[in-house]
Amino acid sequence: MLLVLLIHYVPTRTTPSPESLENDFWGTVINLELKSLSFVCVNCFVLISGYFGIKWRLKSFSNLLFQVLFWLAVGIVLSRVLNLGDSADWLIGSWKYLKARWFISAYVCLYIVAPLINAFVGQASQRQLGLYIILFYLFSTVYGYFILAEEFNEGMSMISLVGIYLTGAYLRRYSLRITSFKASVDLLVYLSLGVLLVLCSLIVYRLGINKSLYGYLNPLVLLSSVYLFLFFKKINIGHIRLVNFVAASAFAVYLFHMHPMIYGTYQRVCHSINDSATPAILVVPIFFISIFVFCVLVDRIRIVLFNAACAVGNHLCGKDSVRVPNR
Repeated sequence: MLLVLLIHYVPTRTTPSPESLENDFWGTVINLELKSLSFVCVNCFVLISGYFGIKWRLKSFSNLLFQVLFWLAVGIVLSRVLNLGDSADWLIGSWKYLKARWFISAYVCLYIVAPLINAFVGQASQRQLGLYIILFYLFSTVYGYFILAEEFNEGMSMISLVGIYLTGAYLRRYSLRITSFKASVDLLVYLSLGVLLVLCSLIVYRLGINKSLYGYLNPLVLLSSVYLFLFFKKINIGHIRLVNFVAASAFAVYLFHMHPMIYGTYQRVCHSINDSATPAILVVPIFFISIFVFCVLVDRIRIVLFNAACAVGNHLCGKDSVRVPNR
């Protein structure tokens, strides 16, 4: 989720292009490297879901929807308190939040079809699952990444998330030589693939082609995502309560800063950081951590409210009160 904040910060800097390469070579290189580091964010989020598997339960699904609606309301209230727009803006923004924020709708759809995917994964052999994933990525690379088919929406769609989810499920069950390196090697591969993507982008811009190679379906981005995921999978940090506490509200960071009534302010703050005399490398981490702290603390209200609603529902149904897990 920190990488999600970073990937939405990068566009507030100079946009890489053939012109920026001529006018500000090193600035362009830095921006491209920041994109390489952060573009794996969505893929890693879904890899985690696929690795552990989405266990479909009505309470968990309701919790997900409640979190979306809760942060929709928080964004509206903040926008009114801070006078970020008129009533028409927040009415239109609310509709856009539910309709046009692609990851929300795509992930909810993935959540709904997860039982079908899990059933296939459970009965498929290693060879069958591996071949299916390979064929899926061959198709998505050609049809989605190169031909730009609308169904894939450049990787911003439910069908694209399915392939990543299946990859996570495969990594949970099976191991290959290329996934059995040490954690340090996995990290090196992730960084090296990012540098390779930067070099490929520089070549494209040097040829005068104003086309970004970055996309969720780019094979280099997909591989980078896998190796960053494998790195964290293999390091043993033990059980840290603070990590789990923050992780329970990590999705809230996305729901908050991508709110239509909040995102403009997020971008303006990022522009201010870039224009400040203080180096951005010192200010940006503080800004991101501040967003995390705010979202985690406010999201505790959401968790308390939902658990209370579940307790009331269980009582009315004559059941014992059961606390809903935070994740």
